[in-house]
Amino acid sequence: MTLELRYAVRSDVGLLREGNEDSAYAGPRLLAVADGMGGHAAGEVASALTIGAMAELDQEPPGGDMLQELAAAVAAANSRLQDKIVANPAVEGMGTTLTALLWSDGHAAVCHIGDSRGYLLRDGELYQITHDHTLVQSLVDEGRISADDVSTHPQRSLLLRALDGRSVAEPDLSVHDSMPGDRYLLCSDGLSGVVSDETLRDTLSDIEDLDVVTRQLIDLAIHGGGPDNITCIVADVVDPATSKLPPTTTPILAGAAVSLADLRSGADGTNGLNPLDHADTLDSLGAYGGYHDDGLPSPTAPQPAVADDGDPRFPGDITIMASQNGTAPGGVKTVPGRRSHRAQPRRTREAPATRSRRRWPIVTTSLVVLLAVIIGGGYIAWRWTQDQYYVAANSKGQVVIYRGINQKIAGVSLSSQYQLTTLQLDQVPTNDQQNIKTAYGTGSLAQVQRIVDNISSAVKQCQQQYAALAAWQTKETAYLAKVAAAHKAKQKTTGIAPPGPQPPGAGATCPPSTVFGIPASALPPGAS
Repeated sequence: MTLELRYAVRSDVGLLREGNEDSAYAGPRLLAVADGMGGHAAGEVASALTIGAMAELDQEPPGGDMLQELAAAVAAANSRLQDKIVANPAVEGMGTTLTALLWSDGHAAVCHIGDSRGYLLRDGELYQITHDHTLVQSLVDEGRISADDVSTHPQRSLLLRALDGRSVAEPDLSVHDSMPGDRYLLCSDGLSGVVSDETLRDTLSDIEDLDVVTRQLIDLAIHGGGPDNITCIVADVVDPATSKLPPTTTPILAGAAVSLADLRSGADGTNGLNPLDHADTLDSLGAYGGYHDDGLPSPTAPQPAVADDGDPRFPGDITIMASQNGTAPGGVKTVPGRRSHRAQPRRTREAPATRSRRRWPIVTTSLVVLLAVIIGGGYIAWRWTQDQYYVAANSKGQVVIYRGINQKIAGVSLSSQYQLTTLQLDQVPTNDQQNIKTAYGTGSLAQVQRIVDNISSAVKQCQQQYAALAAWQTKETAYLAKVAAAHKAKQKTTGIAPPGPQPPGAGATCPPSTVFGIPASALPPGAS
């Protein structure tokens, strides 16, 4: 049995973004979604360039090691980003996430870096097959916050891994065996960050038509506020011998990759356009990705492909011009996403020389101001962290006062040990143990020391209660022995003094007596 894919792709700018920095590609062998970041630092170029590098896998016959193919393609994409940054430092700061699926006869090799996601729907159950590389997900993994806290965490957008051309790419790689009827969803966080997993599952389960289900997923994200660009690929695993509909064979390009590819041709088909030098042209895109009637090309009008002019910012491997029927001359179908859900004012084009003269002083001043703000803001933030303290346990189970905040950025901790207390975590009452495990009592040093004092008092109280019970049990055992001996000797027991009433038991939150060196056998029954 040979298994193949039938797929559909859709991308939308959302309600709050001015441009679409997402890019996507779907072909018979490859599905990929990239969510660019960097704004004016060319996030849309980063995602389009990455998708272009990954799309080369769709042109090659299946190899022996799909994970190795994916890893090599990711490394190549990262290298191309680095080359663009070296050639044009203005784009430094751009980056992108990537979630890609390489297909070969029922086997899906998945490559993932960042916070875009991959899902598998099988037998009505939805499984997330990727793991977010975000700060909040790492906090969830460590048990410091719950999954319910993610949506409101102030650092929920902070990525720990991405393709940026500056650091080594470290994607997650995995292989999944597929079955007929499986349905895969690849999406940017503009969808998964707004629409719940339960709603995704119900929508993917209830709607069979691929075009309809991708449209519905986009609409759900829009109705949820559409705070980010939204891109999704839905692919069904089909057996061509039994399926009512054939597998898809036409590659599809969507999102920023389409718009950037279209900009490479001028109105007369002889000159390429650089999106950095024509930011105003990008702003003049119409509601469905086309231009206004100012002489610039529209993706819905026939345009000849042109050779790569060597633009250092532009993905040289995406030479795709949309025709009237939405299909490129090379057979690649393009899906132009809507640029904005709000009306855009038409802008008047200025001469390039005039814009250039105006741009550089503004850009230079803006960069200086931005650098000053970043440095000043960073110093203020660092100083603020050094006035914060919290209580947590170290790897040896000792309770420690830390200076700073319990966060990591790119693997660098923002806190350091300030004071080692005499407390052991296993001796702390259970209610305080949980708080310590999640970094307890962030505040001033005096506030945190009061917290430690209160915990110490609670520990001491538990220890004293267990000691009192053990002492009473020793007296009770001696008393009972004397009484038994008197009965055996047929003597009176009136002269034997009882130990008195049993002391109250330890509190319900006290840890087991064994952590204080008092065995359970030394206590009254049920008091351990």
